[in-house]
Amino acid sequence: MGSRVDAVAQRVQTACTTKQVTKSMAGVVSSMDSAMRSMNLEKVSALMDKFEKQFEDLDVQTGYMENAMGDTTTLTVPQGQVDSLMQQVADEHG
Repeated sequence: MGSRVDAVAQRVQTACTTKQVTKSMAGVVSSMDSAMRSMNLEKVSALMDKFEKQFEDLDVQTGYMENAMGDTTTLTVPQGQVDSLMQQVADEHG
């Protein structure tokens, strides 16, 4: 039961992190739009760097959360049920 609660907590944390990054990226896009209108190349370059950094951070967080979720799910599913389901699917498809 504890691992299931941990899995749900991690999913909620992932959703919150994604929401924060999405909001931040919206601000970056808006700033890029104004920088492009003024054609200030230094400002555009700085904003692009910030945008790329946020994507890298999101990739790291997503990878960490996926690994944690995978580990938790693996620990909570009984092997017998997995074997039974695989046999059922194999039987259905000949």
